[in-house]
Amino acid sequence: MNGFIKSCALALAACLLAGCASAPDLPPQPTLDELLAETNAAHQAVTKPQVDASQYRTRPAPDEETVDYFTGGEQTAFDLDAVVTAAQAAEDMEYLFDAFRTLYGPYDFFGGDETFGRHKAELQARLEEKESWTAAEVQDLLLEGLRFFEDGHFAVNGQRPNPWKVPFFFRESAFYRMEDGYIREDGKRVASVDGYEDLDELFKRSISPEGEIVYYPILLEEDGLQAGDVTLTIHYTDGSAQTLTAEPFERYKEQIEGDAITEYHKDGEIPVFTIDSCYDGAMDEIVAGAIMVARYPVGIVDLRANLGGSDSVANTWLRQYTYTDTERPMYRNQYLMNVFSGGSGAEDGWIENDRVLIVLTSKNIASAAETFVDMAHNVENVLFIGENTWGAQVTSAAYHVQLPNSGCVVTMGHGLFEVPQDWDYYEELRGYQPDLWVPAGEAEELAVKLMENLGAVQAEGEASSPVA
Repeated sequence: MNGFIKSCALALAACLLAGCASAPDLPPQPTLDELLAETNAAHQAVTKPQVDASQYRTRPAPDEETVDYFTGGEQTAFDLDAVVTAAQAAEDMEYLFDAFRTLYGPYDFFGGDETFGRHKAELQARLEEKESWTAAEVQDLLLEGLRFFEDGHFAVNGQRPNPWKVPFFFRESAFYRMEDGYIREDGKRVASVDGYEDLDELFKRSISPEGEIVYYPILLEEDGLQAGDVTLTIHYTDGSAQTLTAEPFERYKEQIEGDAITEYHKDGEIPVFTIDSCYDGAMDEIVAGAIMVARYPVGIVDLRANLGGSDSVANTWLRQYTYTDTERPMYRNQYLMNVFSGGSGAEDGWIENDRVLIVLTSKNIASAAETFVDMAHNVENVLFIGENTWGAQVTSAAYHVQLPNSGCVVTMGHGLFEVPQDWDYYEELRGYQPDLWVPAGEAEELAVKLMENLGAVQAEGEASSPVA
């Protein structure tokens, strides 16, 4: 007995010298009902903007002849090396800003004559600096001089004046949210983070490799930065500090093979329906996919490679999935109008749904696919898992205007969407934010693990009962 006691005493002493500590007191994982209740409350808190539409309806609708003047004729190939005189480049500016005032839907939304006139004058002054310009120089001048408005569809020769905001994940350590802040998985409590006062904006809800809900620091920065360019220093209450380096941002690239735009498969017990384009010519497939997913208590719709198309795809899929009136426009949080004809957006409301629908998102999701995301916010028990979306909602890509001398092709839209931006719901070029942040390439795998851990479905290899 004396030997045993002596051994215990030595072990205790060794443990104290080594700094042994008890396991950290981490918060319990939420139940599925708790997660859905919190998410539903956040989604329902979004309200459609109250918009005085008259302020954007200051111009007559362009007639067919006028539209053809700016957009008609066969486009010629853009020649970077072509040379134009300063006078010819100035003519291009007149033509472009006439097109803005005549065709561009968000013209008044972005400041109207006063704002556009000021920037036009600045561009014309720049053109007087040289006697001649290459077409590439005119293009670059436009890309620099048209940054005063943010429009995810707007482009000059396919290039955007303003950069996208993409997610950079710091996943070296997992964190948990406490009532009084954040705690690292080993029990260290976060005191502060250099450069960030609001830790709730920095630490975003995510899914660990094991399928548990955790929090990671995630920054939204300009596309094009490298991983080593994005670092973060965290200070802990014990006086220690940790410098984290972000993972490189990798754009999601997986697409359905061949000409198909939809695909259906099962991931364990969960049906997954992929829609790579909002193409209304595939509506029969769209409807069939919604019917199949709706048969299960948990389903996934994968939009990660969807760059948009027709809003009718989102409307039809969600109406079919929720067993509601397919002839009615789906509820949306956007205020949509045509600034020339005066029509405005769809109804507002909330659709009850007793199943779990997971929408996989990525930075690729744009335009009509983002409208799917907006509409799905009005359906109960929807979880968005993945990355923030593209951020192309303020208008469309309806017109392509080629400048007569330099040959630059300018893309602009005629509609106007005003999207609610309260509680950081949406921002042009940043997009909609997911409920659970994970790199897009891991979204399906982690979503399935999460549902298994929460008991929504059986893990692979476990006994399960058939779904009627």
